[in-house]
Amino acid sequence: MGKFKVSPRINKALYQFGLTKKERLTYLALLEKGISSIQEISRLTGVNRVSVYAALDLLIRKGLVSATKKGKRTLFVAENPESFRRILEDEKADIEEKEEIFNNLLLPSLKALDVSEKNRPRFKFYEGERGIDQVYTDYMLKSEEILACGSWDPVMDYASWKDERWYLREIEKRKIFYRQILEDTSINHRFAMIFKGVFHAKFLPTGVSAPADIQVMGSVTALLSHDKMTATVIEDETIANSLKVYLEFIWERL
Repeated sequence: MGKFKVSPRINKALYQFGLTKKERLTYLALLEKGISSIQEISRLTGVNRVSVYAALDLLIRKGLVSATKKGKRTLFVAENPESFRRILEDEKADIEEKEEIFNNLLLPSLKALDVSEKNRPRFKFYEGERGIDQVYTDYMLKSEEILACGSWDPVMDYASWKDERWYLREIEKRKIFYRQILEDTSINHRFAMIFKGVFHAKFLPTGVSAPADIQVMGSVTALLSHDKMTATVIEDETIANSLKVYLEFIWERL
C-alpha cells in the first residue's frame, strides 16, 4: 500500500468504517506525523497528490480531517480518533431509519403484492463481515449447486486467502457444483487457476464489471455488496429460477 506501512488489523477496521485505501493511508499518515501539507502526505504514503487531495476532501466531509492556513499554504491535521464514534452513531441512525422504512413501508407493500402467504417471497438482510459469513454458512455451503456472478477483488479487501481457501475446500468436500461468472481481473484468474476443479469459471469481457455478487442456489438468491458489507437473501423459487435463466444465458455466451 505504498511507502507508509499499515497493520492489517487497523487497515481492516478502517475499511469497515467505509474508508478507501487512499483515505486510510492519508488519515493514518496525518495521525502519526501530525499537521502536514499535501506534498508531505504524498511523499510519506506514496500516493500521488491528486489522489491525496481527493482523499482529504472525503476525510474532511467525514469529520476525520481538518484544514488550516499557514501563510499561503494549506495544511491538514487528523481529528481525534474519537471522531469515529460519530460515524458509528450516524450508521446506527441510518440502520434505524432503514428498519423503520422496511417495517412501515416496504414490508407492508410487499405483502400487499401477494395475497397468498404461502407464495410470498422471504427477504433476509445481513450486515458486516459476520453477516456475509452467515450467508456463506447457512445457504451456500448447504446447496447442491451454485451459479454466481461477481468478483473476488472487493472480498480480498477484508478477507484473507486462508478464509477463502477454507470456504472453497468446504465446497469441494461437500461436492457442490459451483460455477462463477467473474470479472476479468488478476485476482479472479488466480482463484480460477489455484482452485481449478473446485469451481468452474468463465470471465466477463475486459472492462465489464460486476460490482455486487449474485449467488443463485436452488430456490434461494443471495445479493452481496462487499463494498458496503451487506447481503440480501431472497427465498423464492420463481425469482431464483428467473435469475438463473439470465445467468445461464450469459454463461453460454462467454
